[in-house]
Amino acid sequence: MHRILLSIVLISSVYGCERLPSDSVACDVPLPPAGSNEVLRTKVRVADNLEVIISNVYIPSGAQVPRHYHPGEEFLYVVQGSAVHVEEGQADRVLTAGEAYVIPPEAVHAPYGGPDGGHAIVFRLHVDGMEERYPVQ
Repeated sequence: MHRILLSIVLISSVYGCERLPSDSVACDVPLPPAGSNEVLRTKVRVADNLEVIISNVYIPSGAQVPRHYHPGEEFLYVVQGSAVHVEEGQADRVLTAGEAYVIPPEAVHAPYGGPDGGHAIVFRLHVDGMEERYPVQ
């Protein structure tokens, strides 16, 4: 399972990228529509009652996602820009391109886009049949 997730992250991170003479990488990754754009939902074959949801997420500059939680773990990889991860009980954390982060199950959070917005690939692992996201007042 870890190999599959790592492969998808690596593929997504080099999409539209080219290696520069300075051995750095320049990317021109097209941005998805604002919000969480589901690209795959499938059952996990090695565990009963689990599914994976993969989303292409974009939070525009200054926009904030309403407070919510997910019933399972959330794994994210920032492709472009930055976002501020705001999670109850934790210090705010700036996540920039190339960084990965894990949000524990049922952690209430409300991220917002950085100066250039934040674009991430997000993997959610949770119990099959549950809602992907639960809003919190």
